[in-house]
Formats: sequence, structure tokens, C-alpha cells
Amino acid sequence: MSPSAQKTTEGKAKIDLSEGTFYNPEMRFCRDISVLAVASLPIDGKNKLDVCDAMTASGVRGIRYALECENVGSVALVDYSKKAITLARKNVKLNKLPPSRAKVFFDDASRFLLNTITARRDFDLIELDPFGSPVPFLHASVAAARKKVFYLSVTATDTAVLCGAHHAACIKNYQCKPLDNEFCHENAIRILLAKIARTASEKNYGITPLFSLSKRHYVKVFVQLNLGAEAAEISARNSLGYITHCAKCLRREIHDKPGFERKCSCGQMMDYAGPIWVGNLWDEKFVRKMQTENEKRKLENKKEIAKFLSLISEELSLPATYWDLHEICEKHKVKTVATEKVLAKLKQAGFQASRTHFSPTSIRTDASLEEILKAMSS
Repeated sequence: MSPSAQKTTEGKAKIDLSEGTFYNPEMRFCRDISVLAVASLPIDGKNKLDVCDAMTASGVRGIRYALECENVGSVALVDYSKKAITLARKNVKLNKLPPSRAKVFFDDASRFLLNTITARRDFDLIELDPFGSPVPFLHASVAAARKKVFYLSVTATDTAVLCGAHHAACIKNYQCKPLDNEFCHENAIRILLAKIARTASEKNYGITPLFSLSKRHYVKVFVQLNLGAEAAEISARNSLGYITHCAKCLRREIHDKPGFERKCSCGQMMDYAGPIWVGNLWDEKFVRKMQTENEKRKLENKKEIAKFLSLISEELSLPATYWDLHEICEKHKVKTVATEKVLAKLKQAGFQASRTHFSPTSIRTDASLEEILKAMSS
């Protein structure tokens, strides 16, 4: 590899890749979104955010936080790979970040987080971006929370598990029965949030999802942790819901507790996912702040991000689960109808309706299945 091929630029960061440490350029979009989300977090007076990038690899994400987010004071870059640590140190130096802004630590992520009290480290935000499931690191991350308000940024790439292709693994890792169906990517986020909420409640924290996304092979959530028994109880309850689904007619229902009716009105027995998060996936003000942050920056993915955030801003206030119009056509023997036409018909009938970032062939609406079918056939 030539010297020029061993370096890249992402955002404001210059990144040396000479050590062969894992760097995925396809995750640049996710890192751009992460920068916008972190930049949108509030700060308490003059106290800027102290961030821990617990699986830093090349250091690109944490370094970008330090360089591009004015509300970030310092970043701890942690990895248990000697190659990664060598490269992260090179990249910190390459970007001229002093020790007061960025420090590199050779340590296991969980051990580092569990030692925050004895080491007198106090973080506002912990970034978890592991290969696969983040579950093994959630308890240590919550244990590191020592403030009344705390933030977690969590990426999961075990989407085959979360989306229901591997039921046993999902039950083992997330204590949730998944559903492999047309809205499985939303279920994946809800399963992850439920696990975070239950873990946080053990330390008397409740969670508020600020931002959630599903793209390609991963899902990502930004959550605010709020200390207090009431907050913990509310989010724990939100993590104990169920979603029933009929594979024959596609009807679905949301339940806040077990003991629900399993027989669909069409006569088919409904399958279910749960216990699962049934609360909101986004905070409207936070998404608007992210849009503002995107507008004033010159990110490589700026236009794509603008469209992406616009979709989310449209769907965030609508009910849980989206409807795949192609699936409806197939199950109900209806001719394919343009998505925009269906949306227009539903809005004319007085319903809320929007596209969804989860699927280009799907919509989110407060209309019933019968009303959607009516809009598709009229």
C-alpha cells in the first residue's frame, strides 16, 4: 500500500491506516450522524462533555467528536488491540489533539468502564460500537454512569439476531422473542432499547431515546439516562410491552403487558415479539437540533443525511410499526399503488401518514389496515 493510500480524511479528521486496523468507510454515514447527535447534546453551563469511545479502533469516531463537536471537552479512546492503540495514538498526534482533549488507553472496554470510580474518571457519554452485539458491555457502561443525566450511544451489528433470523440467540442475549417479519428492523431497535432500559433500571436510571436509526447491517440508538426511581419505573414498563402480528392479513397490535388475545379477527393465530420497548424511538426537539447542525456543516453525506432526517422528522410522531405496501398487495391480492398516492389518500381521509426511513416500500400511519386497503383500492 502506498503512503497516500494509507491515509484518509473523514470530516475534519485525518486518519492514518498504516497499522492495518479495522476501518470501515461504509460506516462514514453512521459516524456523520453520530457527530450531529453528539453536537446536539446539551451542556451544563461551561462544563463540556467528557466522552469515552470504548472500542476506538483507528480512533476516527472519538477524534471527530473532539474536532467537530464544540460541546465536547475531552475524549478517552479505549481499545484492547495493541495495533489499534498504536494507530489511535498516531491519529491523535496527526490531528494535533493535546492530552487534555484526547487520551488513548490500552484496556478492555468493560474493565476500563468498571474502573472509572477508582480511576476518578467521570464521563457524560459512552460510545459503544462493538463488532456484533453490544450486550456484553451494557452493564459496565451503566455502572460507569455517576451523573443525574448521562448518555449512551450504542451500535449493534448483530441484526440477524435482532431481526429474528436466530430466535434462540435473541432470547439468550436480549431476553426477547423476536419476529422475522416486514417490520423486523423496527423491532430490532425496540429489542435493543428494551435491553438498555432493563439494564439501566438496575441502577435506578430511566432512559429516553433521543435518536434511532436502521441502515444496512446495523442499528444505532442514542439514549439519555435519567437518574431516579420514577424515571426508571416508567422506562422499565415501556420495555415490557409486546407486539402481536398476523402473518396472514398483516394486522398488528401493541400491548403494554402480557395476557393479550392471540387470535386475529381473520381467524389466524398471531405471533408476537416481546418483551419489547413500546415507547418512542425519537425526541422531536433533538431531531430538529440535528437537522440544524447538519445545515451548518459541510459533511460529505450532507444531502443524504438531510433527506434521512427529513424522513425521520415525518414519522417520529406516528404509531409504532410501519406497513410494507408490497406485502399488503401480496397478502390481500391488491394491485400495486404508488406510495405517494396512498399517502395522499390517507391524508385526505383525515389520517396522519408518512414514509419511513426503515423501508422505501413502507409507510407509517395512524390509519387501520382496513383504511390502508381502502386508500390502495380507491
